[in-house]
Amino acid sequence: MTVSRSGRRQNPEFPLTAGAHALHVWPSRRIHEHTDPSTAELPPELAFLAREGFDLEPLLNVIRSAPQKVLFVDQLLNEGGLSEEVYYRALANHLGCQYYCGYPPLARSFDAVKGLRCGAAPLESCGGPRMVIAPRAEFIRHLIEATLSGAVRSGSFSMTSPKRFASLVRAHRGSELLGVALGRLPASMTAKEGITGAQIAMIAATATLALILGVTNFAALQAVLVSVLWLIFSASVTLRSIATIAGGSTTHPLELSDDVLPNYTVVIALYREAGVVDDLIKAIDAFDYPKAKLDIKLVVEQRDVETLSRIVELQLPARYEVIVAPSGKPQTKPRALNIALSSAEGELIVVYDAEDIPAPDQLRLAASHFASDKDLDCLQARLAIRNHDESWLSKLFAIEYAILFDIVNPGLCSLDLPIPLGGSSNHFRVRSLTAVGAWDEWNVTEDADLGVRLARFGYRVKSLDSDTWEEAPYELGNWFRQRVRWQKGWMQTLLVHSRRPIFFWRDLGPKKAVVAATVIGGAIFGCLFWPVFAVDTIWRALTVSGTVLSPWREMSDVFTYILALSGVWTILLPSVVAAKFRRLRLTTSVLLLLPIYYILVSAATWVAMLDLLLWPHYWSKTAHGRSRQAPSQLVSRPRLST
Repeated sequence: MTVSRSGRRQNPEFPLTAGAHALHVWPSRRIHEHTDPSTAELPPELAFLAREGFDLEPLLNVIRSAPQKVLFVDQLLNEGGLSEEVYYRALANHLGCQYYCGYPPLARSFDAVKGLRCGAAPLESCGGPRMVIAPRAEFIRHLIEATLSGAVRSGSFSMTSPKRFASLVRAHRGSELLGVALGRLPASMTAKEGITGAQIAMIAATATLALILGVTNFAALQAVLVSVLWLIFSASVTLRSIATIAGGSTTHPLELSDDVLPNYTVVIALYREAGVVDDLIKAIDAFDYPKAKLDIKLVVEQRDVETLSRIVELQLPARYEVIVAPSGKPQTKPRALNIALSSAEGELIVVYDAEDIPAPDQLRLAASHFASDKDLDCLQARLAIRNHDESWLSKLFAIEYAILFDIVNPGLCSLDLPIPLGGSSNHFRVRSLTAVGAWDEWNVTEDADLGVRLARFGYRVKSLDSDTWEEAPYELGNWFRQRVRWQKGWMQTLLVHSRRPIFFWRDLGPKKAVVAATVIGGAIFGCLFWPVFAVDTIWRALTVSGTVLSPWREMSDVFTYILALSGVWTILLPSVVAAKFRRLRLTTSVLLLLPIYYILVSAATWVAMLDLLLWPHYWSKTAHGRSRQAPSQLVSRPRLST
């Protein structure tokens, strides 16, 4: 439904174009008009539009269709019936005040944070209005009544739209706003400083002891190293097996009606994503959720002119807000997310990536889960790969994702154990997210860090039985750069949470501390040293015949073979189950490529160590929109037959 002036043709897709310029030049009219009987059913915040020549019936439809507790102006603007710019220009004209477009400039001395929150700011003195206001929907009726009664003089203020006002304040006072949005975490919980002096001393002491032991008794050193590797691999294999057996608990909460659904903030950080913006908007617009209750933040880097230009061309309705992230360090996704969080209007918030295609009912399902479980703080939806047939890399990537998000994470959640969040489709209560310090803008896998931090603070995370389809990098270079960044972020997460091991153990308790350490350590040391373990296993098998083995060698051989077979089993079995779950064609040739895939993961982990030393906070951008498969080819997630 779009609202237009009588006698004018209105573009139903982009209502901003209709009447915008005409409104800007309308002569000021007296606001104390006689009430038109035809507008008697309309509240003041809509009635003036009918008097200004907009069609009456669509305005009446706004009243009829608005869910309970949704303001009529929000219903009108967020549904796209009228653009925010057109509405506020019409309101300014109706009240007889100026519409503010940036001149005179905002005053130099005012609290930008409070101004942005209140929608008001003083102007530089120039003999005209002394301040600019951008009234939110809940205040518009009061403003109209106060102006009609003469309590507020219309010449004392200028008016602008909330989105324009926010953009102007961010442009003029960006550094002040950044001070509030960033740096939420204490130094001990952020990756900004990297490795600490105490950690360097511990590594140096361990290396010195290893060197001394190697010189005096090399066999003893070898036994210690092998035992440590056994411990790491056996812990990872055991945890993976437990999670696979546990499975995910599927609950079906009572679905909420539109009237009681909470406001939901959706945040997408965009950088060099002009090619996928159109598909992203289609996916977000497909949500089965009242549009009047959506607060969608598109965060674009200041230097990314191409993406910003494409978004502007789309002329999005008022439920979308484009936030330009000022240039600065670090230039990372979590920095952009924190900037958006500072202006989030929803009770719940979710993060998506630029190439994501979430299930249309995902927000409604997540809101229902939060409503049914008041102690729930975070939900992780299932991430699935839509272009799994483009290359052998994308096929194995899809299997890896299916194992993690369809089997392992749901299993860990069902046991109330810590999980590493995915970088997308994380749903939070806003109050819980802010309470734990939000995202660490210095960590290049902010999701893994946040998952551990939520557990340390005692917040509950569950798996959400809903899909978000993503595009896998199917080219080796793109895949390798992404994996290096992921592994570097895991290392940053390990460094952060191992700074104070006693506090780590105390915060989580013994069971969860062991699980979190296994998840983090396995992701790093398992990837670094599994080729060494594989070579050692093969060497043992080839050298066993024709030699007299010591008792230690016999015992270590048995443990090595058991661990190797267990490791292979916990890779193959979840792969087969996950492939069947997602109806992925798992052939023998694909299984034979698994060792090559994990060798590449190991290589990326070693490169990540160098990357951590040289460029600790550099965000290697993954190129999206390269898939040859259109997002429209998606189907709903297949389920296992019973």
